[in-house]
Amino acid sequence: MKRRIPIFFATDDNYVPYLAVAIRSIDDNGTEGNIYDVKILTDGLSAENESRLRSMHLEHTEIEVVNVDNAVRAHRRGIRSRLRDYYSESIFYRIFIASLFPELKRAIYIDCDVVLVSDIADMYDTDIGDSILGVVSDESIPSVAEFCDYVESWVGVRTERYFNSGVLLMNLEAFRDERIESSITELISRFDFDTVAPDQDYLNFLCKDKVCYLDLAWNKQPKPENPVPASELKLIHYNMFNKPWKYSGVLYEEEFWKYAARTPYFGDIRRIRGEYTDVARERDIEGAKRLIANAARLARTEGGFASLLLRIGERT
Repeated sequence: MKRRIPIFFATDDNYVPYLAVAIRSIDDNGTEGNIYDVKILTDGLSAENESRLRSMHLEHTEIEVVNVDNAVRAHRRGIRSRLRDYYSESIFYRIFIASLFPELKRAIYIDCDVVLVSDIADMYDTDIGDSILGVVSDESIPSVAEFCDYVESWVGVRTERYFNSGVLLMNLEAFRDERIESSITELISRFDFDTVAPDQDYLNFLCKDKVCYLDLAWNKQPKPENPVPASELKLIHYNMFNKPWKYSGVLYEEEFWKYAARTPYFGDIRRIRGEYTDVARERDIEGAKRLIANAARLARTEGGFASLLLRIGERT
């Protein structure tokens, strides 16, 4: 009997083309004996997008679309109040995986803007002990002084230990035992509390010192100041504004286009790239400036996550 490996994504219709690329890369690097059980968390995809995803010829992968509307509805107002800039509601869907799938002991969550260049089963098989999450430190933080100040003073996590939540190996039993979902939903529902990276900051604080750090190869961002040969990588994460479908010259862009060419969205993605204007790129630059300015402002402000939890009597 083949082994099933649960892999979760969260998306809306806007990100489906890049989700298709990620799924294509999972399947192309899959191995016999495994079924890559891809579950797409969404509050609804168009019939066309669902049909196009299912039209891909996948040798090792099965796709299930999971509507999370019922699970999210009670928390939607709080979730939407936490969103900033380019973030969408779907960034919070990952926190509901443990309760939506109580039969699962562990699972992988990954963002849609990734490609696998290795078998993701190797990540799934990594022993993380009793840790809540297997994670990779976020490469975007150390190079920006304002982000370093923010994560240390506001989130309360050392820069080198602040992780990126776009790639997670989830110990779902520990996630339930530590009440991570209910802690996050309570905080976002009860308090008007500012953050830079909404779900990521909550996970970093609540799971602090209860995570296992994986090799950088499992979440390598295309940072030109820290290049690593693609042959040494396992997962490439086109994080922040380093998107090959927006910009040329992105590190590891050839890996993205290799898999994109084998999806039903290839023409759409090429069109998106061709139509991405200088005005849109300027908006990206302004968005990055806003993120940095907000991080700097919060780093200078009294309070932070520890004080927030103290206000409701939670153990920090």
